[in-house]
Amino acid sequence: MKISIVIPVYNMEKYLSQCIQSIVSQTYKDLEIIFVDDGSIDCSRKICDEYALKDSRIKVLHKKNGGLVSARQAGIQIASGEYIGFVDADDWIEPDMYQTLCDAAKCENADIVAEGIIDDFGGNCITVLNQVEAGVYQTQDEREKLYENMICCMEFFGIGIQPYLCNKIFRREIVVKHMTKIPLSVQVGEDAAAVYPMLAMAKSIVILDTVHYHYCHHTNSMMMGNRNENREYDNAVLLHSWLIKSFKELGIDLLVNRQLDKYTINNLMVRAYRKIVQIDGNHILFPFNEVNEGDSIVIYGAGALGRAVYQYAMSCEKLQVRVLVDRNAGYYQRIGMKVCTLEETVIQKSDKVVVAVFSQGAYQSIHKSLVSEGVKPDQIVWIDSEAARIANWIEFVR
Repeated sequence: MKISIVIPVYNMEKYLSQCIQSIVSQTYKDLEIIFVDDGSIDCSRKICDEYALKDSRIKVLHKKNGGLVSARQAGIQIASGEYIGFVDADDWIEPDMYQTLCDAAKCENADIVAEGIIDDFGGNCITVLNQVEAGVYQTQDEREKLYENMICCMEFFGIGIQPYLCNKIFRREIVVKHMTKIPLSVQVGEDAAAVYPMLAMAKSIVILDTVHYHYCHHTNSMMMGNRNENREYDNAVLLHSWLIKSFKELGIDLLVNRQLDKYTINNLMVRAYRKIVQIDGNHILFPFNEVNEGDSIVIYGAGALGRAVYQYAMSCEKLQVRVLVDRNAGYYQRIGMKVCTLEETVIQKSDKVVVAVFSQGAYQSIHKSLVSEGVKPDQIVWIDSEAARIANWIEFVR
């Protein structure tokens, strides 16, 4: 059973050799390895060509730069495998990844096999599993139960099935049918634009509790810099509209649209936080509605949301930001971020601790740690997920 692996490449010379080596060294050998050089101007093109001379399974397609969606579509067009997988050129995979996914696909005649992911901070790794139950979903009732939780499975936001393309394999027919239709204008959540509709198209889905894919967090990808928030906002709303349309065509819109609303809020707060605060207009630090003008705050959480909130709060003259805290501060420190551990931080009685995470489970764990360190519960602030406010706000997005 041949698996085609599509790897878009754009100026990734620093990471590319490790990525390629991890693919060609797979224990599963029946692979077609397709590198799509999307107009690189560094040595990526040369590296791909050199590896192609060494391994007959490797194909290299050079094209004019057109973005991630364009590169993937170009690779899909020449893929001949029964299944297709995807790898990002700055990541790498464990040796038995495709053997594991292939075995599950064969055993259950699956259209899609998905597993968890390894968040890799320079060799410091965190295993992240899907939050839906591992197992086989084949009957209509089983799949509908899965769809009800696949995007969001918690009160505010917790991902049910991770939106990544790279920790899954897909039957080729499904990929060709859907991914070739994704508009090139989709530039936020390109993976989600593909993964969730393809899950809806599948007749047999296998969710594994294994992990093999190293999703590598590099300094340049962690630092958000000066985002064009108007463009980021428009892109996130475009993704929302595209998925609304796709889900309606697939007949699962009633099962997933509410989840999609929460996913869009997630995207917008991470990518266009300053604009979201301006849209809300009623609170100085939406959706942390217990924070008031003049408050001294400690921000807990150096993930995507925490970084967005921290950058905004540091620029807000109406707030006093004392420090950014994270239990995994060492990971972030090694890539140049100013993050402290809770043990290194003196939280004053007048401080409010803003827990900037989406996951309710993560919040509960952090809350417990803070209280054990002497922080009073009424000092701790988390996302205000009051249903009417969220519903009213998402209507503005739509």
